[in-house]
Amino acid sequence: MDQFLDTSQLLGFMDLSGFGASTTGLEYGVLGNMIQTTTTPPLATTLQPEKSSNKKRNSSTTSLQYRKRNKTPADVYNQVNQPFNYAQGFHYLIQYVRERMSSDDLMRISRALALFRPSFLALIMNLTEEDLVFMEKCVQRTLLEYEKLISFSGTPTVVWRRTGEICLVGKEFSLLTQWPRDTLLNTTTYIYELMDNGSAVEYWEKFSLHAFDSTDKTCTHSCILRTPTQKPVPCTFCFTIKRDIFDLPSVIVGNFLPLLS
Repeated sequence: MDQFLDTSQLLGFMDLSGFGASTTGLEYGVLGNMIQTTTTPPLATTLQPEKSSNKKRNSSTTSLQYRKRNKTPADVYNQVNQPFNYAQGFHYLIQYVRERMSSDDLMRISRALALFRPSFLALIMNLTEEDLVFMEKCVQRTLLEYEKLISFSGTPTVVWRRTGEICLVGKEFSLLTQWPRDTLLNTTTYIYELMDNGSAVEYWEKFSLHAFDSTDKTCTHSCILRTPTQKPVPCTFCFTIKRDIFDLPSVIVGNFLPLLS
């Protein structure tokens, strides 16, 4: 499938044969590639989140396009016919961390990803393309229900994939951070792009620690979000990792409350 990353982008990290589906091999390979490149110094540390590369923004179907296309369960089951490109999201994470974070932050995130790679490999090794299409149908069907629930909630809420890509945004989150909902969903935006570096690193460490817990445990900590003008918004933050039928982390539901001084 041309829309997925070519194996040459994985810098020859590993032999991707033996996976039931090429896309799962690519996702695993990208995670491994990040762990192998922790000694590469960051290129910059002061870039702004909203200035992310056009390549990242335009290279895949955005969450809003999915939502417009899949408005009913019938739409989901009839129109979702290919796996979601998770490898692309992790590839962007590598790029983002290397360009915008310190070497210490890069090491911490790499160690975090290494923590869940063995469990991840055990679950994805034998998945087929048909399994991955089914998984994406389940994700899109779940998002339809979450969209309804978020509309009834008064808590600033965001839903994102295991790569961090934002899928749903509640209006209260937009009020809290001043990020327009359409801005976050019209382009491929990742939750860690809205955090300061320290908060992003802590998120990945906590996500990796609980990604394969036996229960849907809620993780709570503090974070600093950034507005479009880079104004800090201190928050208390909890997230719950939801798993699919194959027990893989599917979507993450995050709730944010401002810390008032």
